[in-house]
Amino acid sequence: MEIRQAKSSEKKAIIDLWEYCFDDTQEFVEWFFRDRYQDDNTLVLYNKDRVCSALQLLPYNIAIRGREMSTSFMVGVSTWPEDRGQGYISKLLQKSLEVMRNRRQWVSILLPFNYNFYRKYGWETCYSYNLYSGHRRNFTEYLKGIEIQGRIRPIYLPQDLDQLNKCYSFYTKDLDGYVVRGEQDWHRILTDIRLDGGNGYIYEKENQIVGYIFLEDNQGELSIRTICSKDMETYREMLRFALNYGSKRDQVLLKDKSGLSSLPNITERNIVKQEKPFVMGRIVDVQKALDKLPLAWDGEIVIQVIDPLLEWNNLKLALKGGKNGLSALPTHRKADFDISISVLSQLLWGYYTPQELVGYKMIEIYNQRKIKSLENLFPSKTTYIYEDY
Repeated sequence: MEIRQAKSSEKKAIIDLWEYCFDDTQEFVEWFFRDRYQDDNTLVLYNKDRVCSALQLLPYNIAIRGREMSTSFMVGVSTWPEDRGQGYISKLLQKSLEVMRNRRQWVSILLPFNYNFYRKYGWETCYSYNLYSGHRRNFTEYLKGIEIQGRIRPIYLPQDLDQLNKCYSFYTKDLDGYVVRGEQDWHRILTDIRLDGGNGYIYEKENQIVGYIFLEDNQGELSIRTICSKDMETYREMLRFALNYGSKRDQVLLKDKSGLSSLPNITERNIVKQEKPFVMGRIVDVQKALDKLPLAWDGEIVIQVIDPLLEWNNLKLALKGGKNGLSALPTHRKADFDISISVLSQLLWGYYTPQELVGYKMIEIYNQRKIKSLENLFPSKTTYIYEDY
């Protein structure tokens, strides 16, 4: 048995395994393995002259607490039925984290098929979104009096790239964990939505792009994947456009970022709002992930990190603020807190605050006087990610 990067001659076997394990359309599979797949971003477990398991590491840059970090989005984790129950995926996951660390990727993200499965290996939920669902007439009633003031048209690349980036930057300026997008990211997003029968649209006012929307008319439902806008008024005007777009569909699904809603009191219109878990995160190398974070913090604490999977993360770190950002250095001093890798990941992303995790008894406290410093170090953030592979 060996775990290694895939060979070009194994691509067909990896595609066969993907198609067996996932219910993607043939059109999507063909696009993914033509445009997104790379041998050197694919790990396989090879045993008895065949590929038994595989996963892929798609490179991205994400912004966490003011710092751009290289990461890999783990996708396509798969095993043939006859090879399951032998710990192959556990071995692949461990190897993937070693590969990411060698690539100087200090954090990892993935969209799980089962959250509890990945929790065993230190990943934890670091992103969620609000899902609004209901009958189209209830959305229409909520938007009564809202009119489309601008011009809506399909997105065209590369012509719209600069304005899309400006709109996205404005939208994400107070968010955390988002993907730092380049031109290829926009092409990927548009291709994906079009493969699902949808499209992306620009909203212009006074010759300025003030928002964009991705939506699809899918299986009897209008699915609005995202609305990015510079203000709440624009958000509602684009939602009005979407309802007109899907006027033949009774059911509407709207995904929105977590945090402050752009649709106050909408649940009074018989529209259901649910918070849905989304992408999980994990710190790959704690010291490298924390060191030099550009944080305005003048405290000092010592944490003992507990990571059952990665030995290099089991260390005490002295965290100290300074003019050059956060300093994270190994120490032999007594720890103020014991923090597991999964809890520390949620603190880094800002998904939970220290106060919340202390209340949940998920942090072991040895120095009560340092709790306030921990809270100041990791204030709450609203995380956001659109990508799901």
